[in-house]
Amino acid sequence: MKKSFILILIPALWGIWACATSPSVTSSADGPGQGDRELNRGIYWYQKGCSLKAMEHFHAAHEYYSLTDQQAGVARSLNGIANGYRQAGKDEDARLFYDASIAVARRCDDQRVLAQALSNKAAMLIESDDLAGAEVLLDEAQLLARETGPVYAMVLNHRAVLLMKTNRTDEAINLLDQADSATGGGGFNADATVHYTRGRLMMKTENYPVAMSHFQQALELDRHAGFSRGMADDLSAMAVIYEQLGEDEAALDCLDRSIKIQALIEDRAKVLENLGRLKSLAQKTGTDVRVTVHFINQWLAGEAIDAICR
Repeated sequence: MKKSFILILIPALWGIWACATSPSVTSSADGPGQGDRELNRGIYWYQKGCSLKAMEHFHAAHEYYSLTDQQAGVARSLNGIANGYRQAGKDEDARLFYDASIAVARRCDDQRVLAQALSNKAAMLIESDDLAGAEVLLDEAQLLARETGPVYAMVLNHRAVLLMKTNRTDEAINLLDQADSATGGGGFNADATVHYTRGRLMMKTENYPVAMSHFQQALELDRHAGFSRGMADDLSAMAVIYEQLGEDEAALDCLDRSIKIQALIEDRAKVLENLGRLKSLAQKTGTDVRVTVHFINQWLAGEAIDAICR
């Protein structure tokens, strides 16, 4: 499952959805809006794929919001922490913090963050094949979300993924059409996620040329947004298609690029998952990948020059 399925909205997009019981902060020892700044920093590192750095800022945001009793911010920071745990593969912790975010959002009737957290938790349940549980959450999220914008688009996207799991292809395509219309070309890279889901759906039906087109569009959008983990997923999916088509050199190129991103963001599980594929493709094409393997080992050992995620 692609990690850009997870949505956090920046504070500037909150608008009228702010929690009515949360006072506006006009001054504090740390200056106004410090919680917002920390949340935005967390979102930046989350997009880069750096879970630990993102979590530091999400926790800092939670502290500032709690100190100034901004309950809308508390709910959003809890949602961010949950997202960070999920990106790190800690689903039980993610579930706990999604539930906490949902509870705070319910108490102060912040419908936007409630829809986000419900949708995010539903995506996690879909991955674990709890389709009935996910559907209940998506039903509520869809009622809460406006019928336009990234939140609504992501709810529809998750519904489409759920339908894919039950082989209801036509219904999934219809929902993705609606999601395309809802994104408005904005949001937390919702349009890239919808393209990625379309690509997965077309792969499932073995329509590889159309699938490739959607993954390429997702890659361009993820690249523009600087969403590193998304780019790695797009490239990995493209490599699978090229392998299916017998174009091993193109597959190797995409996988080489994908695994380098995964190593730089220290996603060890994905690197280990793909390293065997990389070596197999190298052997089939007669390509020397020792330089790539050198950098992978160096970066995973924390010896990247920029140490992006440290």
